[in-house]
Amino acid sequence: MTSGRYRGPFLNLANLNPRLPLYIMEMKTKISTALLVCLAAFSGCKDDNNDREVVKPSENPITTFIAGVTGFEILRGTTGPWEFGVVFSASVPGKITQLGSQMPDPGNYRVLIWEWDTQKLTRQKTVEQTTPGTLALANVEPLAIEPNKKYVISINSSESGVNKAFYYAHKIGAAEYMPFTIGNILIQEACYKGTSGPEFPSTVVGVKYELYGYPEFTFIPD
Repeated sequence: MTSGRYRGPFLNLANLNPRLPLYIMEMKTKISTALLVCLAAFSGCKDDNNDREVVKPSENPITTFIAGVTGFEILRGTTGPWEFGVVFSASVPGKITQLGSQMPDPGNYRVLIWEWDTQKLTRQKTVEQTTPGTLALANVEPLAIEPNKKYVISINSSESGVNKAFYYAHKIGAAEYMPFTIGNILIQEACYKGTSGPEFPSTVVGVKYELYGYPEFTFIPD
């Protein structure tokens, strides 16, 4: 019997597959690359979600209110010319991006935005309305609206010296229905002035039982 410690079967390295170490390295590289690709894709999706802008719904308060009311009479007037105004404020900051008209007859109607306190004209747009009684909107340079500040939107009922028909909406029984809130907009009162020019409608103010026109705007909250 040969003396000495038993070392077990002798491992002959020459018998191993010479490509085995290279294969293991290739597998490690592939796994590492796959993990990096997955991590990058996940990070990219996360960044896209964070950067995606939340688009808030636009608001057309005057015509939306008229379309949804009950117990009202919608009548037509033919006198004029008139500058019909609607006094409003917003409960949140935002911007006006469009001005519009919804008059009984097609035409090109001048629509304006004023500051109530200063009577400063801030936006003006001639809106082409091609369909009777259907809201038409035209883009304007966005106007920043401060919360709780009073503004006036007005529309003139004449076109090239010709008086056009207009709507007026009043509650049956002549009850006052302003102020009212719709969305983020508080409609406070109506006002008007007999003129064909772009003038602040200040002759009659504080009208709370009728809306005239109609002028309209698109408000988008910040």
